[in-house]
This record gives sequence, C-alpha cells and structure tokens, in this order.
Amino acid sequence: MALKLAVPLESTKGEKRVALDPDTVARLRDRYNVDVVIQASAGHGAGFYDDDYEDVPVFKTFAECVAEAIVVVKLKPPTMEEAALLPVGSVLLSTITPYLHLDVIEVLRQRQITTFAMDLVPRITRAQPMDVLSSQATVAGYKAALLAAELSPRMFPMLTTAAGTIRPSRVIVIGAGVAGLQAIATARRLGARVEAYDIRSAAREQIESLGATMIDTGVSAEGPGGRARALNKEEKQTQHDVLADRMSQAHAVICAAAIPGRRAPTIITEDMVEGMMPDTVIVDMAAETGGNCELTRVGEEYMHGDTLIVGPLNLPSSGAVHASEMYSRNLYNMLKLMLDERGQLHLDWGDEILSSCLLTHNGGIYHQATADLMEIECMPPITEQRERTEEQPDQTAGWLEEDDDRIPSSAISDSDDSESDSIDNQSSSSVVGHSAAEDSNAASSGANSNPDNADRESTDHDDDERDDLMQIDGIGPALQNRLYAFRIKTYAQLASFDEVDIERLERQLDDNEELNIAEWVRQAQELEKH
Repeated sequence: MALKLAVPLESTKGEKRVALDPDTVARLRDRYNVDVVIQASAGHGAGFYDDDYEDVPVFKTFAECVAEAIVVVKLKPPTMEEAALLPVGSVLLSTITPYLHLDVIEVLRQRQITTFAMDLVPRITRAQPMDVLSSQATVAGYKAALLAAELSPRMFPMLTTAAGTIRPSRVIVIGAGVAGLQAIATARRLGARVEAYDIRSAAREQIESLGATMIDTGVSAEGPGGRARALNKEEKQTQHDVLADRMSQAHAVICAAAIPGRRAPTIITEDMVEGMMPDTVIVDMAAETGGNCELTRVGEEYMHGDTLIVGPLNLPSSGAVHASEMYSRNLYNMLKLMLDERGQLHLDWGDEILSSCLLTHNGGIYHQATADLMEIECMPPITEQRERTEEQPDQTAGWLEEDDDRIPSSAISDSDDSESDSIDNQSSSSVVGHSAAEDSNAASSGANSNPDNADRESTDHDDDERDDLMQIDGIGPALQNRLYAFRIKTYAQLASFDEVDIERLERQLDDNEELNIAEWVRQAQELEKH
C-alpha cells in the first residue's frame, strides 16, 4: 500500500507559500510511488493551481486532506485546531520555531505525533540540501534590499546625468548570515556602496567577497559551530559606539542579525536612530523574533522623527514562487532520508540529521531547549538504527571521486578543515573524507575504509586560491559557497568540466533540474580567456 502524504493549505494570514510544488510531487510519485493529496488552493498563492498537480486528489478542508495521512508536510506550524486534527501517530514535517509555539507542541505531544522541525536541521555540510533557514533567508535578504531601495527617497546607484552626478547611496547591513549576505549582494547589484557588520570574524571573507566593506568594531563573539553568541555588557557598548558612528552616515540600514532559537539581539538603540541622517530607512528583517532595532514595531512601517522604520513580516512569502520551490526541494531531500526504495516510511534514528530535527515522538519531547521551556523531561536520543539500502547524498564526502579517471584533476583540491563550508559559517568535516555519523554507519555495515583517504588527508594543505564565481550568471552567494565546499573555487576548475562532471554536479546540487551547469562551464571558459 502506497504511503499517503498530505499537503494542506497554509492557514497563516498572508502566507502565500506552499510546502510542495507540482514538480516535487511528481518526483515523489514517480520515484517512491507516494500517494500525495492536497487541500484545495494550497498552491494558489505561489502560482501553482490545483490542476497543475496532475492526478493528485484535492480535498476542500484541512480535516479531509490529512485524514489517514501517514506524513503531513507544512511550511508554517499548524494551529492548535489543525494539530488536533492530525492522525494519531502520524509524521509532521514543518518549520516550528519551538519557543514561540509551545501550546501547539503540547497538542502534538499528546497526539503522539512524530514531529520533525525543519528549522532544527543541523548546520552540517551533508544537511545543506535540507537547510530551510538558508533557502528562505535567501529570499528574505533579496526582498529586504529591494524594500529598502523602494522606500528610500534616494536612488542606490551612482548616475551621471546632464544635470550632474548622483552619488551612490550608502547602505549598512547588520548580520552576515544567508539573509544578510543576500541583502549585501542585492544592494551591490543595485549600485549602492555597502558596509556590513557581523560579530563573527569569519564573516569578513564572505562580506568582502561580495564587494562590501566589513565594519570592524573590535568585538568577536562566535559560539559553537561558527554561530553568533550573545554579547556581554562591555562588548555591547563597544559595538554600540562604533556602529552609531557608521550609521550616522548611512542612507539605509538592513537588519539581519539572529541567534538561532532565541530572540533577535537588540543592536540599534533609540539614540543611534536619532543620530541618523534625515530620511534614513531601517528595514528590520528580525522583526518577527523581536527585532534588531529597539524601536521596531512588528508588521508596521512608521516614522520616528526623520527616520523610517519598517518591521516586515514573512518576507520570504513575498517571493512565494521561488521560496516554495526551494522549500519543496528541502522537503524532498529530507523525505529521501525517511523513505526506503519501496516508498515506505523507515526512520533511521542513527542519522544525525533526523535525530537533530526530532521534536516530538511517542508522546515525548526530544529537543532539550523546548523541554526546558515546557518544564518536562527531555527524552534521551533514540538509539535504534537500521542499515540503509541506499547511501544518501552526502556533500561532506563530496561528489568528486578520485578513482574516476574522467574527473579533471584540476577540480580536485586538498582538504581544509579550518575553512567555513557554508554561507552561514556552518561547521563540517573534510570534503574529502566522510562525516563521523557516516563512518559509524559504514563500520556497522562492514564497509572497509579506503587507505588512500588517510594518505591524502595526511598531505592536506591550505589552498586559498579562489575566484568570484558569482560573476557567472546563475550563481549567487549560497551556490558559490556550496561550490567552495566541494573545492570548486576557480574558473579553471569549472571550465575543465565535461559532460560526466556536469551530470555529477547536477545530481549533488539537490537534484535541481533548473541549474544550467553547462552554461556555467561555458561562461567559466570565457572568463578564463580574459
């Protein structure tokens, strides 16, 4: 019997995205024989109409859609009423933001729902194809920059006209995660002069690679895995003084600083706002989690003195088409970890990604921070494992295999464990080797390690040579850093790819059929000539 997977309509006000687009539904049906059903108008906000989901049953209500479903996929967390309608013991995949939805989590726990919070995907290289936070932040950063440009009374680029030269606007971006980097890239494309600030020193290279200037406050506060940690009182004052001076000269400020699982840090204070030039625009992307500016009003746009402060809600929904497509790919890659070759649900609790995302299961809470907030005991990790019949895509291992003589030697560079492999400074293991979890699984299934790997790792050395791959149409900040993670860092490496190399890279990049890698190769060859 085929597994039933339900895609309900998102009930959150103003939400236009859908959890699965028609192409992903077709792939699930064709590859895994999954029986997908949707709720009427589920994809309308993103331009996907019911008829676009070919041969998919359509139900009018949420209750009818999820009835007897084994797996339910959503983008936003269910309401308490929706959670109460989920079949007992079913599996839910959705973003949750646990600390904001404890009441919903309690209902899920009582109904023994197995909940995988997509926003708890671990920040490891192998999990990048499932990284919902990064995919949606890409859209949010892009839209935030456009919003700042639209609301500013100034034009962003430098223009030379018969009436004289217009100087470029000065834009400051606070926070250089995925959203911040996309905001930097977009503001730069619009012609603005961009400065950026992040408390992680490792963000400097990424900021400067996009053509922006790093604001150095003398404060570095990196937590585990390269993520930002909260600042102490002295660090906050130092940061305040330096940023206040820089913001007094800015025409637009885009706030994108966040601490995962916690309220957004307050960075811009009232006195800093009052010290800004007249008609400065602040776009606070962190409004939904408290805001980086202490004057931000969630969902509002208002003037404080001569400064316009905007607290937009759900920016990714304003780019619903591409945001839905990316979220669909994230879910598809997550589902590949859960489904066997027959399309049946088999959860491998030994998989680091699944165990990290697990929020509720069999009436228990498996996320420590959530359990603490609910004042109940956190369940210990599930130790049951099974042997997978098919190795899952692992970007930590990389897609280039040295035993294949068709791979151009120029595309294989030495491993550098100290280098950040993702746009969010995610921690990962060597691209040449396998992840620790994968090694454990290989050992349990009797797999033999390759002695050549040890020899190669013993001779690893740093390789700092890299080109700006975003000069190639179709490659943005996220893809550039993904390619860097694969040790594809120069035009020469891309230019040397043949059809086999292109096919392998297409498979590794989320099975994304829309990436025109052959065109990347052609452009790389042209850039090499110059």
